[in-house]
Amino acid sequence: MAAETDLNFDGWTVSRVSGEMERAGRSSRLPQQPLRVLIELYDHAGEIVARERLVKALWPQGVVDFDNGLNVAMRKLRVALDDVGDTPKYIETLPRVGYRFVAMTREPTDASPPAESASRQQGFFRRTGLVLTAALAVTVAGVALYHFVGRPRAPTARHMPSARAHELYVEGMHERSRRDIDATQLAIAKLEEAIREDPEYADAWAGYSRALSNAVVRQRVTPAEGLPKALAAARRALELDATTTDAYVTLIHLSLDFDKDFAGAKRVLDQAMQVTTPNAGLWHYSAMWNAQQGRIEAGLAAMRRARAAEPMTLLLSSTYGLILFNARRYDDVINVLTPIVAANPGFDAGRSTLARALTATGRLDEALAQLQARRDLAPWQGDLGVLYAKMGRRDDALREIARLEDLARRGFGEAYEMATIYTTLGDLDKGCELLARSLTDKSFLVNWMRLDPRMDPLRGRKCFADVEARLYGPP
Repeated sequence: MAAETDLNFDGWTVSRVSGEMERAGRSSRLPQQPLRVLIELYDHAGEIVARERLVKALWPQGVVDFDNGLNVAMRKLRVALDDVGDTPKYIETLPRVGYRFVAMTREPTDASPPAESASRQQGFFRRTGLVLTAALAVTVAGVALYHFVGRPRAPTARHMPSARAHELYVEGMHERSRRDIDATQLAIAKLEEAIREDPEYADAWAGYSRALSNAVVRQRVTPAEGLPKALAAARRALELDATTTDAYVTLIHLSLDFDKDFAGAKRVLDQAMQVTTPNAGLWHYSAMWNAQQGRIEAGLAAMRRARAAEPMTLLLSSTYGLILFNARRYDDVINVLTPIVAANPGFDAGRSTLARALTATGRLDEALAQLQARRDLAPWQGDLGVLYAKMGRRDDALREIARLEDLARRGFGEAYEMATIYTTLGDLDKGCELLARSLTDKSFLVNWMRLDPRMDPLRGRKCFADVEARLYGPP
């Protein structure tokens, strides 16, 4: 029986004391930090609650690390409430301001005024229409998805995972997002354990697929080893639940960044936008798909939506900076990323993008300081070699190429990174040769070649035009 002080909204009952949560007959337990966040937001429903206020509520003795404190508690809370879509069900994010609890906290009564009752009836019919429309979209998309994931099994009701599997999933996703240490293998292990605990848990399969593909990007696992497993896990997630957003994100990532299949990635992206609630990951890849082909404004618009959905996710800031860099808006890159990198010293992707802009504006010593401060280079392996070439340090640039050749022999795609260094050194023939090879060796960043300023010396050459046509297709 629910206590009078319990939190009650949208069918949820949450104990203020123990964090026990119940909905539709299924129960779990919310950890204490996410519970305190929920209580603070619930008690001030409809009001904007500043991040600083939440930090004080969680840690009255002092402020903790920005990334691994409040952000982690908020992520766990969102996952526990299944409130991870682009359109919030319960918790609205106000970028750089705070959060607002937007769920109804009282159940409707028969004493409601007629106008309110009529409004609720209209809302019911609208929601019913949306459900029917979504069900039809899932059915239609099931045929289209066959090429990518086999015939998905549309669930009759969303699977409720066991409490243990859910906790392992949350822990795994937290480890995947860490920047203070390399927790890649720990994230994979947690998600594998979640799947063993509950093999029907679609979100765990999707999270596992993203952790594996992320491990490939960070060069903890070779493409040959990691990509087939990531693909199989994403397919399994969609077999269990054809509306699992993160599984679509993985499929788009694999099609776009590794298979170089822009058309295939767009098909999956369109399907995902129709049958799921778009999240930051989908908007992120919408931005990438557009920007890599030269549709800069469309890319920036999609990236703004991604950042609004998850304003504290550092990856989105580095991609935003990368789009600005390839648009040759170097001062904007510096203005955006300098304070973020200063506040997050472990943000290596941000340092790499910032260093590119500093290099392009002639601030070579500052760029070198950024690159030397990195702990994790992947997938930004070529930046130091390009900078050495710009500084006239040819021998150092060649040593970077030798290091990349060793990575290539171990199965990682480094042809594009070597092409950028050779091109900056003025060896255009070698740059052409490696640019062509980058289409087949899983080079991660070749998709940007159409805009990449470092490729300017090759523009106008037949080799560049040939690779561009093969990568992007007919104009």
